[in-house]
Amino acid sequence: MKVLITGAFGNLGLMCVEQALSMGYQLRLFDIDNPATRKAAASYSGQEVIFGDLRDESLLPQLVDGVDAIIHNASLLPPLTDTMPELAEAVNVTACQKLIEYAASQAKKPVFVFPSSVTVFGQQPSSPKIYHADDPVDPTDNYTRHKVTIEKTLQQSSLPWVIVRVGVSVDARTLKTDRGTFRKLLHVHADNPLEYVHPKDVALAMCEAVRQAEATGKILLLGGGGDCQVTQRTFLRVAFDALGLHLPESAHGEDSFYTHWMDTTESQRILGFQQHSFEDYRQQMQAKLKPLRYLLAPLRFLINPLLPVLLRKL
Repeated sequence: MKVLITGAFGNLGLMCVEQALSMGYQLRLFDIDNPATRKAAASYSGQEVIFGDLRDESLLPQLVDGVDAIIHNASLLPPLTDTMPELAEAVNVTACQKLIEYAASQAKKPVFVFPSSVTVFGQQPSSPKIYHADDPVDPTDNYTRHKVTIEKTLQQSSLPWVIVRVGVSVDARTLKTDRGTFRKLLHVHADNPLEYVHPKDVALAMCEAVRQAEATGKILLLGGGGDCQVTQRTFLRVAFDALGLHLPESAHGEDSFYTHWMDTTESQRILGFQQHSFEDYRQQMQAKLKPLRYLLAPLRFLINPLLPVLLRKL
């Protein structure tokens, strides 16, 4: 099986590449051309690598011809979807629709695997709820509107498709966040439900989706399962605890957020992707931040009392 992976050298893309190689797929890897992607691509000299701009329609034959499946990771994420809305629309929607259109024109139509998001369900009710794949969506910002638009485009196309709506998926490699996003996370109510899923499990699910016929034509929810159904408080404390710092309860706001727990029974049955727990994430963060935790140790008696004030100033 030959698989095109777009956004191949981003965080999730690289996990998809490693997973796909372990499953014996032949790969065509595509990403934007910059020093970081060039450096990442150097490790995959035995694979077909293409650099370019997804908005360049002249690349479509080179990307799509001859592939059996497409895992489409290439996209702009928040906050860029808000700070650069025209570019985000061009990449996330227009270019993706052109890719779908061209793939659908092939005599042998490739399976198109699209990572959407749990956030398309919209803002959450005050009481806990388990989301199901057939629940109505309610996009609330550019990012979620982009996802819903492409979901509909795929459903209306002649392609065999699989849409996976992904829960909160970060790991110890993705620690960086901008000030605005961190402030937004702190404004969320401490008890807001959140379902974690490890990026490696997401990559496994997408790579399985291209070869599992039962997945075709389905919207599947990707969450880590029962032991990954946590709250905003628990999720944020992982990073603070790994630094030896105490996240004060007063740091949390009162906002609801568009994350929630999910029914992953069907997706797990078909894709068998739930390999990592929330505890695995916690341990990885402890290991990753260990050097910084030691450096901060002598200052904790000063930092912890000041944290409520410092966090309010973000």
